Amino acid sequence: MSDKKVIYEVKHLQKSFGKVEVLRDINMKIENGEVCTIIGPSGSGKSTFLRCLNLLETPTGGELWFEGKKVNEKTDVKMLRRDVGMVFQSFNLFPMFSAVENVMYAPVHIKKLPKAEAKEEAMELLSRVGLAERADYYPGELSGGQQQRVAIARALAMKPKMLLFDEPTSALDPEMVGEVLNVMKNLAENGMTMVIVTHEMGFAKDVSDTVYFMDGGYLIESGTPDEVFNHPKTERAKKFLASVLV
Repeated sequence: MSDKKVIYEVKHLQKSFGKVEVLRDINMKIENGEVCTIIGPSGSGKSTFLRCLNLLETPTGGELWFEGKKVNEKTDVKMLRRDVGMVFQSFNLFPMFSAVENVMYAPVHIKKLPKAEAKEEAMELLSRVGLAERADYYPGELSGGQQQRVAIARALAMKPKMLLFDEPTSALDPEMVGEVLNVMKNLAENGMTMVIVTHEMGFAKDVSDTVYFMDGGYLIESGTPDEVFNHPKTERAKKFLASVLV
């Protein structure tokens, strides 16, 4: 990865809610085309960290640098959210819009793309996630796995430079998990820069360039999948992995 350009750098990131410190001195460099997964126990700060990366949460301290430019929380929010897409665990689709209308929405309303062009691109994206034949279905008529694939197509519709995934399979029935992970694997193989918070350890092993273990608001350790999963350095990581790797 070392010959690739750093697209996103996090320096000494902190986040507190009142007196509760959720993130403490987080430092991370994400290279173009890199797939980073963040693992760790519930409540360790993983989702809050992800939300800070596209300013859904405003950091309490530290700096965010995107493509070599320091992010200003007051002026760069729209730019950052356009270039750094996010897929949520709860899908967050518009229930009154069909699948294709959900995917079209941001290009039409934010990028001001003509509707015909937006629809053509949306259909290509739905085809890419295996849902072209469900284009006119509403979220309530789709399975959880199908809804999440629509949500991924919707995030891709803005042509982001980077995608964030916040536990994208945690709300799915077990038999639907694979269809979403397969779409994400395909994105990884095609060079999409991704930061993924996940409890799917097998998936993290397969697709990650770098795995981060987070606990108590700190990034405790990081490395290749082999280093983190097979040779963890800290007792906390060893204990966590022993409990989740069966």
